Amino acid sequence: MLRRAAAEYFVEGFLGGELRRILAQTEDVEARLAARERMLPQRQAPDGYFVWINHLVWLERLLEIAPVRLTAAEVEGLMVLKDERNRFEAAHPACPHCGMPNERLTLRCRECGGEI
Repeated sequence: MLRRAAAEYFVEGFLGGELRRILAQTEDVEARLAARERMLPQRQAPDGYFVWINHLVWLERLLEIAPVRLTAAEVEGLMVLKDERNRFEAAHPACPHCGMPNERLTLRCRECGGEI
């Protein structure tokens, strides 16, 4: 289930920028909620897994600057998170111009419009 939640986490992040742009252009609160519902896929994993993933992402960042003692569950979670990030990045290669992820077969970047 953690693997599924991690995959959903990365997809939500991928769609987040586009969703923020649409929501910024929408004034009506109900229209904003409807747009969010339409754009983000329904979560299959319980919300508690996303709390754990946020903790794991925080740990990843912390480990970049300081050594930290980890529990076995944290180590296993970090490995799952890394695997899912690698899988996501393989399916969504970064734009050579701006670095934003795009769908694999896209010809132009969805963020900067540059040719991929």
